[in-house]
Amino acid sequence: MPNVGEDLPKEQRLAGHKRLTPQQQQFLDMYLHKDMTQTEAARQAGYKNPTVQAVRLLRNPVVAERLQEMRLETQARFGVTIDKSIRDLKKIRDQAWEMGKFSDALRAEELRLKAAGLLINKQHVVKEEITANTKQDIANKLAEYKRLAESRMRNVTPDVDVIEHEPQDIAEDSR
Repeated sequence: MPNVGEDLPKEQRLAGHKRLTPQQQQFLDMYLHKDMTQTEAARQAGYKNPTVQAVRLLRNPVVAERLQEMRLETQARFGVTIDKSIRDLKKIRDQAWEMGKFSDALRAEELRLKAAGLLINKQHVVKEEITANTKQDIANKLAEYKRLAESRMRNVTPDVDVIEHEPQDIAEDSR
């Protein structure tokens, strides 16, 4: 596949192939080389709706083909493959376990599972536009969140005996 700015050969143009736009290439560079999520890469590349556009870009056959080419180039340049990385992480995990460094062993195993695609770190962030809401709407939403949080909490505070005492006059103590 030609790089951005290069013309496609005539047979590819006639077959309906297209080349990447500079924005698509920037997305791929950010996604692959800058260790960004697909949404953040789309945001940095200047897409207006990055979450949706990132999914569309990765489903685009031209973009997917270029992404595969870029991955192969990276593997050839640095000698990095998923298989090698997973094998190395297993070795690190086993060595850490033998040395009694259990947190290091767990971290290596976590990275191994993520690299294999068996462990996915998902975060769901909900953004709501609150400027259109009234003060009462916001108060109701906060009360709902409070009820939800309280339903998930357990009271672990021990009961304390209250000692009652008679109030003293402060003026008497200062004499």
